[in-house]
Amino acid sequence: MKRKSLTICLIFLNLILSFSLFAQQQDTLSFITEDQFHFNYDFNFFRTGVNNTLMELYYSVSRNNLEFVPDSSGWVANFICVGEIWQNDSLLMQTPWSNVDRIDSVAQIKPGQRLYGVGYFPMKPGDYLLKIYMQDRNSGFQRSYQSEVHVDSFATDHLDLSDIQFASQIRHSDQQNRFYKSGFTVIPNSDRLYGTGLPMLMFYSEIYNLKKPQEPDTTKYSVTYRIIDSDGQVVREFPEKVRLKPGASAVDVSGMNIISFPSGTYFLELQVKDLFSGEEVSKKGKFFIFRKGDLAMSDSAAAANARKKIEAAYERVYQEMTEEQINEEFNAAKYIATGEEKNIFKKLDMKGKQAFMVEFWKKRDKTPETAKNEFRDHYLRLVNTANQKFREMKHGWRTDRGRVLLLYGVPDEIERFPYSAENKPYVIWKYFSIQGGVITN
Repeated sequence: MKRKSLTICLIFLNLILSFSLFAQQQDTLSFITEDQFHFNYDFNFFRTGVNNTLMELYYSVSRNNLEFVPDSSGWVANFICVGEIWQNDSLLMQTPWSNVDRIDSVAQIKPGQRLYGVGYFPMKPGDYLLKIYMQDRNSGFQRSYQSEVHVDSFATDHLDLSDIQFASQIRHSDQQNRFYKSGFTVIPNSDRLYGTGLPMLMFYSEIYNLKKPQEPDTTKYSVTYRIIDSDGQVVREFPEKVRLKPGASAVDVSGMNIISFPSGTYFLELQVKDLFSGEEVSKKGKFFIFRKGDLAMSDSAAAANARKKIEAAYERVYQEMTEEQINEEFNAAKYIATGEEKNIFKKLDMKGKQAFMVEFWKKRDKTPETAKNEFRDHYLRLVNTANQKFREMKHGWRTDRGRVLLLYGVPDEIERFPYSAENKPYVIWKYFSIQGGVITN
């Protein structure tokens, strides 16, 4: 009887210890719902070969957004990222990237830890749609995003620059891995966010078509960095750096302390000058600074301040435009303008039109807290698409198809019907996201 009682006690004690250990491990993990599962992504363009463009796609996910399961060596998370390149309704490229993260103990998972990845797509000049998906294979959670992508070709006969890649870490390395570039390991910063935890702004770019004659005094080029705020004001300019040309191309890697900068949206401007040919080229990249301590300002005051900065930025845009350009922009926006707005615009002088256009787009901005008017940017991209694709008239947005594109956006599905004895060739555009559905031909 005593032995049986002792056995029961030992089993009970073992259950207590097992539950305690399990609870301890569970407390270390951060469980999230599928709605909370998300990731960040970014992309940049670089030259590859003589006249080809390479799109680098960066993605990252918080470690505590993933589900770790036990295996023979500890704990493992397994997630997949899929990138797709679309043009019109055609899938041009699709590439999956599998990712595995192993840890000895769930206690190693800390807030702020991120896992990074990078993928590549060779691209030709044109307009595309990028679709990117991520799935946690353990939890089954998934998320998808998409972005419109415009690809330009790089110059072959004059000085040119790649995009600026913002990084969370850059170090010299000869280790050939997926983050290796020109003698460096470059870990991307896919949300371009700095501040708490990342006080150093780090970036990588490539310089193309440097002229390199034989004279020693002319084998140099200069690099200048400027940081510009969302008002367009230069808040810091760094001294010019003069460097020897390593060849026809060069890599620029640098970092700067931004610990004294307040939270906000900024632009890094990189300017390069060939001291032999006198050619100059510059490129800008947007980044963000955020610190919790800067949130002392009330939400309403911060929102008002952000709106003022955005309005000031767009005022400068229209001040640099001719009256003809402003008229053209408003004419292309007539499909969404009210009758009253059309009548008012006709009676305005140049200054009045500048102020009117700022207010016109401001009223339609669904996210006034951001540093851009996404509604305006999206609408004008559709105008540009209509002008390129529907050329039966001088302005493609004036055509029937252009009007439908501007009112409803890119169709969810396109059906094409070839020429037949009964019919001329035609297409049908289908919109499923509009209530009730819309079909046009």
